[in-house]
Amino acid sequence: MPNSGKPMSCCLRTIVAMALTLPAIAAWAQAFPSKALKVIVPYSAGTATDVITRIVTNGLSERIKQPVVVENRLGAGGIVGLTALKNSPPDGYTMGIIVSANAVQPWLMKDLPIDIKKDFMPVTLTYSGPLVLTVPASFPAQTLAEFITYAKANPGKIFYGSVGTGSTAHMAGELLKQAAGFDMSVVPFKGTPEVYAAMLGGNVHAIFDNYLVPKPLIDAGKLRLLGVASRTRWPRLPQAPIIAESFPGFEVVFWTGFAAPQGTPREPFEKLAAEVRAVINTPEIRQRITDTGVDAGGNTPAEFSQMITAEVEKWGKVVKGAGMKAE
Repeated sequence: MPNSGKPMSCCLRTIVAMALTLPAIAAWAQAFPSKALKVIVPYSAGTATDVITRIVTNGLSERIKQPVVVENRLGAGGIVGLTALKNSPPDGYTMGIIVSANAVQPWLMKDLPIDIKKDFMPVTLTYSGPLVLTVPASFPAQTLAEFITYAKANPGKIFYGSVGTGSTAHMAGELLKQAAGFDMSVVPFKGTPEVYAAMLGGNVHAIFDNYLVPKPLIDAGKLRLLGVASRTRWPRLPQAPIIAESFPGFEVVFWTGFAAPQGTPREPFEKLAAEVRAVINTPEIRQRITDTGVDAGGNTPAEFSQMITAEVEKWGKVVKGAGMKAE
């Protein structure tokens, strides 16, 4: 028998400490969340990102029986909000929204204060949707093939619009140029209304955008839809041709998702991710999200993380292929 007066071995002390700590950890995890949560949205109130985020956060609040406060922190293409998220306490009580444009920024912005792959823990995709390519109804091309043929026959005379350098619309145009081997020039605008005004005026010839934005103009016969940037036929537009039918693998989606600061403890993170996913995957919330014209998310943290990594790598190749430099 060991002498009871001797100190316990290191191994025994570790076992005792674990035995005493595990119940406390379990109780803490079971009690989480015990106060209000905050969600940082890097865009202004009333935008699609904000509206859909609030659909989810309202449902989350009802589910966890705690307030979920949305804080709009806009500026610098979402960087202001993401920086605030990065610097938030990693305690499980703060989440933020990351978007598809954030996957392009590492390649186009020098001294970027955040790293989308290292500074955040992806929770789940909120929503996504393919971009669509439209041209004015007066444009000679009736199909994507005719558009490309026309552009090749008229070098330097085709312009497409985007809202800011590095936006998803901008990069979609660059990807199409590289896939099809032709040239057209991007014209940046402050907002989509200006792009469409320029298109109807004949000064801009094409744009990639979320389908719901040009839909009224398409329905009115003022714009023509040439293709959907999805890998397979999009259920919302089953008759519309997809660009991938001409250029296999072509896909450009806009997306947003929830993320937590890096370093958030595993127990609260996993519970938080489970609760958010459960909300998004309820039939009522999914319907409300899809009613806005997008596809509801709700994938696992691992799946969302893989998606982000793939997006960053994809746009890195496009940026390098276009000869674009970080500024």
